Amino acid sequence: MFNFRTDLASERRDIYQKANRLDEVDGIEAVTEEINENIRVERVRITNENGEQAIGKPIGNYITIDVKKLKIAGEEELNKASEILSNELKKIVDLHVGKEDEILVVGLGNIYVTPDALGPKVINDIEVTRHVINYLPQYVEEGTRKISAISPGVLRNNRNRNCRNTKGNC
Repeated sequence: MFNFRTDLASERRDIYQKANRLDEVDGIEAVTEEINENIRVERVRITNENGEQAIGKPIGNYITIDVKKLKIAGEEELNKASEILSNELKKIVDLHVGKEDEILVVGLGNIYVTPDALGPKVINDIEVTRHVINYLPQYVEEGTRKISAISPGVLRNNRNRNCRNTKGNC
């Protein structure tokens, strides 16, 4: 397998194609959608073992939403990106989860570390409905899905934190 320095399926496909001078890679389908001059959505689908082996990603669907100038994007641009992300997530849920199935959203991450805080922050905006549907169904719109959410945080192993042994076998 090729040695990649990225985990994005779209970038891995591009690198593999350039390195092997290929127009297409067997087992990989890709579609790019230019939403506007600042937002692009790329969907990569790995369909077989050839695609899996070529870029080192399991068979499945991979979506990259690229928002240029994200740090200086205005409210309108951020709202558009949020809408696109929401629509992509809805498509994934509809593809893999039955209409009556319950969903558990896990906001994994560390709220106190900026690059790792997205999971716990998202949980605050999830409309949790499972308990309402179970105990007060008359107040819920028909067809509402049961949603549960948890934000467990992350832990580190403190076992060797105070280890002074240079061999690390405390």
